[in-house]
Amino acid sequence: MKDKKIKLLFITQKIHEKDDDLGFVILWIREFIKQGIEVKVICLEKGDFDDSFEVHSLGKEKGYGKVRRALRFLKLIFSLQYDRVFVHMNPEYFTLGALYWWIRRIPMYLWYTHYTMHMHIRLAGWFTKRMFAATKQSMPQYEGNPKKVVTGHGIDIDFWLADSNSDINQNNPKNLLTVHRLCRSKRLELTIKSLKHLPDDYTLTVYGRDVEKNYVEELHDLVKKESLQNRVAFKGPVPMGELKSVYNNHRLMINMASETIDKTMLEAMLFGIYPITTKGNSQAIGLECSIENDDPKEIAEFVLSEKWKQYDSKYLRNMVEHRHSLSALIQKMNKYIIDGD
Repeated sequence: MKDKKIKLLFITQKIHEKDDDLGFVILWIREFIKQGIEVKVICLEKGDFDDSFEVHSLGKEKGYGKVRRALRFLKLIFSLQYDRVFVHMNPEYFTLGALYWWIRRIPMYLWYTHYTMHMHIRLAGWFTKRMFAATKQSMPQYEGNPKKVVTGHGIDIDFWLADSNSDINQNNPKNLLTVHRLCRSKRLELTIKSLKHLPDDYTLTVYGRDVEKNYVEELHDLVKKESLQNRVAFKGPVPMGELKSVYNNHRLMINMASETIDKTMLEAMLFGIYPITTKGNSQAIGLECSIENDDPKEIAEFVLSEKWKQYDSKYLRNMVEHRHSLSALIQKMNKYIIDGD
């Protein structure tokens, strides 16, 4: 099988190069292709894309309902030709297709970076050959199970550094940055509250999609309650490509998401931004210096301590290149996928 070009069915939520959250999926698929895998894609919806590889949308962008999308999914998995199935972050597709793939003896793989357990993940655990995760914190219920493979994240170094070759970041550390989806699990309130323990010239700029509307309202109320309207700016989502200019203008990022590493922290490190995050996340990234407790006052103390200052752009960039590069990630997964293991 090693001499044959593997045909991979890659199933994901969205193919959209300008999407603020999932634009990177296109970079993943291109790296699979670069490493000799023939890829066909099924996605829930399709946006801006140059059609450089085969994509089949289930039609959400056209307004198709759930039943129609499910029927189209089944038609596609029955008619397309492929040797392997790779599901990216949406284990519910195993509920629809796993039995068929199992009967056909088609090896199945999942990429998942979350810690919750539900029926779809349980099915994935039964049917998949391997379940890939960026960090140990993901899928903790499968810790010790040989099916779980911790790989690190996959950041496309060439994409992010195409217009940047500076090893020096002299941006103002008082302009704090946050980039992630706005939902309760990200615990943005801890970052906002940390401003109360910092001098008035420290500000926070927040980029991200409003995923949980009630939570976002609570955040705006918190800003008003703490009289931080002039120090906190919510900028909304930004397309992946435009994040380069955002990263180029900051030195410190704060991300208090629990039990997961947002890829934006690793992207930012390529530009010399030090990510202040939980101790567990810092260890998973490879950072030696972090806060000890998830506490607003301690976040502020860490900012003011300047312990992060010893880690320059070159150090942070090298860490991402050596531990979290996209090419290394795909190579790690391909060791299993190509062999059907």
